[in-house]
Amino acid sequence: MNLVAEVCIPKTKHDYYDYLVLDKTPKIGSRVKVSFHKSVRFGIVIGLKDKSLFTAKLKPILEVLEDHLITPDLLKFYQWIAQYYHASLSAVMTLALPKKYKQGELLNVTANASARAKLVSLTLNNEQQMAVYAVLNKQDSYHAFLLQGVTGSGKTEVYLELIEHYLSLKKQILVLVPEIGLTPQLVQRFLARLKEPLVVIHSHLNDKERYSAWVKAALGQAALVLGTRTALFTPMPNLGLIVIDEEHDASFKQQEGVKYSARDCAIIRAKLCNLPIILGSATPSLESYHNAETKKFTRLVLSNKALDSALLNYEVVDLRAKTLVDGLANITYQRIEKHLKQGNQVLVFINRRGFAPVCLCHVCGWMADCAFCDRHYTVHKKTQRLICHHCGSLESLPSKCKLCASTDLIWLGEGTQRLYKALVERFPNVVTRQIDRDELRKKNALNDALEDIAKGKTKLMVGTQLLAKGHHFPLLTLVVVVDADAGFYNQDFRSLERLGQLLLQVAGRAGRADLQGEVLIQTHLPQHPLLNILIKQGYDAFARTLLTQRYAALLPPYIYMGIIFAKGRDLDKVSGFLHLLKQHLRIDDLKIYGPAPAMMPKKAGLYRMQLCLMSAKRQILHTALSSIGQKNVKATGVKWHIDVDPMEVG
Repeated sequence: MNLVAEVCIPKTKHDYYDYLVLDKTPKIGSRVKVSFHKSVRFGIVIGLKDKSLFTAKLKPILEVLEDHLITPDLLKFYQWIAQYYHASLSAVMTLALPKKYKQGELLNVTANASARAKLVSLTLNNEQQMAVYAVLNKQDSYHAFLLQGVTGSGKTEVYLELIEHYLSLKKQILVLVPEIGLTPQLVQRFLARLKEPLVVIHSHLNDKERYSAWVKAALGQAALVLGTRTALFTPMPNLGLIVIDEEHDASFKQQEGVKYSARDCAIIRAKLCNLPIILGSATPSLESYHNAETKKFTRLVLSNKALDSALLNYEVVDLRAKTLVDGLANITYQRIEKHLKQGNQVLVFINRRGFAPVCLCHVCGWMADCAFCDRHYTVHKKTQRLICHHCGSLESLPSKCKLCASTDLIWLGEGTQRLYKALVERFPNVVTRQIDRDELRKKNALNDALEDIAKGKTKLMVGTQLLAKGHHFPLLTLVVVVDADAGFYNQDFRSLERLGQLLLQVAGRAGRADLQGEVLIQTHLPQHPLLNILIKQGYDAFARTLLTQRYAALLPPYIYMGIIFAKGRDLDKVSGFLHLLKQHLRIDDLKIYGPAPAMMPKKAGLYRMQLCLMSAKRQILHTALSSIGQKNVKATGVKWHIDVDPMEVG
């Protein structure tokens, strides 16, 4: 009697389909060629059994390919992701596997580059050495370490020391970073220190590049894999260590498709493979901080800046009753001028692209709103357009009001374009650069800009959070935070946490060599208690205060949360679907809030609402979420999904 293989086929509706095994019996994790409807597809064998529950005649496996890159441990990892995030295994496979592998392309990789000369490593200070020893003491088993170090404390040197050790044991290392922009500088650091071959994996690689890197890692030819969250799924047969740099960053959470957290999933992969994982950050997420406080993680602290780097001076600029010129106070302009005259660099930080966030009629109060979203258009003066930063729709800049026909239109607020223009006019002889996604669309544009900054060619930078993360600017002595107030008014319960992290991250770009760093924070709320705790007592006090507030409010990490998100063109249908679903989810110890409008109630022409589910018991939450598919609630005209451990709520 023929065996039956359960084959998971990417981009299909079900977790697997049954196929007959006629000749060669495939191994679990094997790639096979099958007939699917009227096409030929490739899938992964996830199980073998004696018979099928399906009564229809089964199709046979057409071919078993000679590769076994998806090991049982890796398959268990993919299955855990599907179960925890309430997604199909097919969707996870679609996300995890390179396009060319899914298309059946055979393994064919070029030879690795010859070994490079290895540079002498730096001498670690006592704190760095203690961190390395702590990890090595747990090198043969699962253990999670939170490596918390102030910016410039030498976390990367700790990573490198540990990576060298694991490479000496012929082990592979996986290093995840939140942003593509951080990979080139880490690659340079690693290439300078490590002679073993490494590959980089991120979403900007073309299909051929990603497949080549993926196969090299899967065959053990690449000793080190460095990448963004997509690198998490890479087969690595000799994996010995996982490193998550900037673990607090929200970019580790996938917001489309399978809504997984690469940080949390990496911890699970470390558990399944029984190996240590390091989560590094100067400003740990409250979840990781809480895990360290409750001893689920071991906390390793680097409290001193490496290489005798100077500490920062913080100063709050009270904007109340002050006249602002293009968003900056007079004292701010004076301080910028002072640092530039000393030959140093200045970063003016504003996390808002465009020229101005609002186009307003000064006569009747009309504002240019996106026709498809509940948001204003952003003025982009350079291209003479109004652009919605949420759905991408655009219009030409109006010459008159659409309501009263007045030509008295004003542009309210500041974006990077307006600040750049103002600073160029104020300091015409200073090399100034705007650093945001609008200006850096070409390949390698960000790398070129960062190189000019590092060499001191660019003296004055106006930038978004592209410049806030992990970059080393030795000549930068002043950071100006233009608008710290936005984080105080956001309705998302994580907004204050993100504000504190962002402020310290961008501030950390200054004073990284032997030069004294200075940080100016402009705000209309100079007495805000959390702001003062952050800059006067540091991140630990800030995090503990927020955790106390979260505990009192019964919010994560003290409770487990899931969101059922629905959208559609008919608001009544969206609301009705969620109301009906709520009636079917009555479970003890489960709290359900809503349906309520999403943080952006309308986006790209679709109305958006959500149910928020919370429970003190993780199992109860997942039981409720798992039951949704069994409720047979019709969702005509409504698209919906589940978001477990959401990063955005409101």
